[in-house]
Amino acid sequence: KTPPAASDVSPSEQPAAPEWMTLEQLASHSGIPLAVLDALRRERILIPHRVDGQDRYSDADVAAGAAGLHLLEHGLPLPELLELARAHDAAVRATAERAVALFDRYVRQAVRAAGASDEVAAERLVAAFEDILPATVTLVTHHFRRTLLAVAQEHIERVGSAGERRAVRATAL
Repeated sequence: KTPPAASDVSPSEQPAAPEWMTLEQLASHSGIPLAVLDALRRERILIPHRVDGQDRYSDADVAAGAAGLHLLEHGLPLPELLELARAHDAAVRATAERAVALFDRYVRQAVRAAGASDEVAAERLVAAFEDILPATVTLVTHHFRRTLLAVAQEHIERVGSAGERRAVRATAL
């Protein structure tokens, strides 16, 4: 099912505007030391929103931080997680740049070619982006999850014990 466009959702169903917080407030809410968050920000692993010219963070960043802590609690080493995050950032940035180029070529240029005033064209551009973004996020999230699960299953099929293979096959069904 296609996600509803922002204009198709009643105001009571619209997600609440995020409550923005500073990096210091994020540290307080997440329990992650400020120095660690600052290092993640410098590495471009933690990417702030720009709100009124200031770096700000939301509850989604608190949840992401909690997920990172959860991985560490399971024994994954921080340096290797950071290396994985850097590689992911590079791949995602390249994909995002290509997606933006497609949006520019097929959506933005079409909006501009329609001949509306600059202000109306800008409003249509933002509306198109807001409409397309949820579908894009759904596709990317779905693909990454499926790919990660397939690679994990392939790995266990190659190196796992008989019991691990049976458990993974049962779970995959």
